[in-house]
Amino acid sequence: MTDTEPADLTDWRLLAPVPTPASLRDCVGFFQHIRNTRRSRGEVAPLLPVWHERPGFYFANPNSLRSATDDIAIPAGSGAFDFELEIAAVIGRGGSDLTATEAADAIAGYVLFCDWSARDIQAQERTMQIGLGKGKDAAISLGPWILSASDAASIRLPDGLDIAVSAKVNGELVTDENARYTGMDWTFEEIVAYASLGAELVAGDVIAVGTVPTGCLLERSADADFRGWLTGGDDVRLSAGPLGDITSRIVTGTAPTDWRRA
Repeated sequence: MTDTEPADLTDWRLLAPVPTPASLRDCVGFFQHIRNTRRSRGEVAPLLPVWHERPGFYFANPNSLRSATDDIAIPAGSGAFDFELEIAAVIGRGGSDLTATEAADAIAGYVLFCDWSARDIQAQERTMQIGLGKGKDAAISLGPWILSASDAASIRLPDGLDIAVSAKVNGELVTDENARYTGMDWTFEEIVAYASLGAELVAGDVIAVGTVPTGCLLERSADADFRGWLTGGDDVRLSAGPLGDITSRIVTGTAPTDWRRA
């Protein structure tokens, strides 16, 4: 192959653009996503004041990273598998106790992020009130590339990135037709600054800033025409303009192992 010949993609395997992040955090930047998921469970009360006081987040599993084209296996024992369309900030310069301005300067770029979720396991774990566990442990898709902060400057708004986003399953649109990654209640810089509060961020940290409203199946799960959860053979495509696409085939997972002591 010469320098001018296009690469044969069958000869290559795409990797995650940050293959070994120092840490992974997944935060809530869109309150409407939370309202929609609560409504799907019949909860209609206003969000508690704490939601407006600090961004909620959890630490994700760096060893669960998958590329933008990898197959995704349904976690063992789950019958309610879902995706979440998000964008993450990739940290290029570390520090602790950053101001919002300093946090904005610490962002090296942005990457498409999919938080795969076993909703039935997540619901069971929610009753334990100790945070997220196996419901969020199996896979996170990242990529296909990082859009640098300088290249993103023209689309960066105070409340997000001014790009159209969409999620489709087997070609069927799940997100609202005109969905964009704007309208964040907590901004990129606020979320990064909060993550640095009393803690050291380092180059290579990946901080997802939240599922865009209608960017998952859970928000639609109470609708009369709900398509159902992901099953083996489904094709999921998450698109975010200049950040590219995540295209994943869902495969049937294995049966749960007998992990209890005999």
